[in-house]
Amino acid sequence: MMRPVLAEFDPSTVTPLKMLRSMPADLRGVVTNLHDALKELRSTVFRAGQLVLADGQVATQAWLEGDVLARTLPSILQSGFMARDDEGALFSPHLYAKLLRKEEREARKALADAQWEQLQESGEVPEGMSRKVVTARQNGGAGGRPRKGESAEQARARRTREMEQQQAQRHMPLVATVAGGKPADENPNKKPNGFSVSENSVSPVSIDLELERDTYTPSGSISGETEKPETKLDDALVRRIAARMVSVSGMSDQVSFAISFARRWMGLGATEETIISAIQKHQAAIRNNGEEPRRLKVFEDEVLRGIEAQQVMEAMSSAPPENAHKTEDMCQLEDAWGRATQVWKKAFADCRDYGAVTRQWPDLAQEHGLPDVPYDRAAYQQFFSCTEAVAA
Repeated sequence: MMRPVLAEFDPSTVTPLKMLRSMPADLRGVVTNLHDALKELRSTVFRAGQLVLADGQVATQAWLEGDVLARTLPSILQSGFMARDDEGALFSPHLYAKLLRKEEREARKALADAQWEQLQESGEVPEGMSRKVVTARQNGGAGGRPRKGESAEQARARRTREMEQQQAQRHMPLVATVAGGKPADENPNKKPNGFSVSENSVSPVSIDLELERDTYTPSGSISGETEKPETKLDDALVRRIAARMVSVSGMSDQVSFAISFARRWMGLGATEETIISAIQKHQAAIRNNGEEPRRLKVFEDEVLRGIEAQQVMEAMSSAPPENAHKTEDMCQLEDAWGRATQVWKKAFADCRDYGAVTRQWPDLAQEHGLPDVPYDRAAYQQFFSCTEAVAA
């Protein structure tokens, strides 16, 4: 695209096209025609090779009368909607600034493409990671985009200050105001969180936030459960399970997180197979939706459900059989009562007369080898208990 001949150009000083709303109607029409003509020519300047177009030739290209352009051009140049380059050619500052922005974007993209190709050739890209994921992590490590009106140098300085402040706050003691209270060691109302509270005072107590964080580390699990303090886990087993988690998920950049999650889930009672099978199951479900898991955290809910299922299976295997507590007489009672129920239902279905079935019941019971007692569970229970007593 042809561009104006300029020694210097500051895109920040270009008049926005929206300012045309404040201009007279005839001036708005002339500026619009000039821009349309340049867009049609795929140029930012009215120039034919090395030839600078005169104002009359410009008017012809923009479908304007020569006197109209001559009358409005001074105001257009004064307002900044058009300008002249160092050789006197009429050009659009707006279209030229747009062209420069486009070239800057293309240059950044070409540089990023070259860096990505270099990473691929050197083998520094983790297997299975896309360019989008790598770029997002690089941007995150750099602190994201600068804030509005902030230069890159100012953004780096701000992030450095914020990191230093965060480091300082981790070791900052929390001191409460003294209001005539007793020392912490002498206060009988001392609370377990390190503050001593009396009726009208709070005594000063210094708290190391790093120590507090190490002592009271909350679990990040959905259920809110934490590893029991008395649970002693085998470090070798934890590392082995973490290695399998990384291998199955393909997240080689999350080794430290894998160790942390493995220790937490094992502390909740999970076995190695429960953890690995839960990860494989949820990973397959995510991939079926056309997505790719990026963090081990996404598997936590599935692992917790697997732990619950594992505990249920363990309880079932340790529970005594349903019939283990039944005596022989009880088994006979259940068998006889079950057969009697079937006989009664069939007889009642045939005649639909409760009284008739009741009168026929002694013959029906004898015919099917059932006890000679009324069709009643209490009567059957009494019969078999009497049988047990006679046998005894």
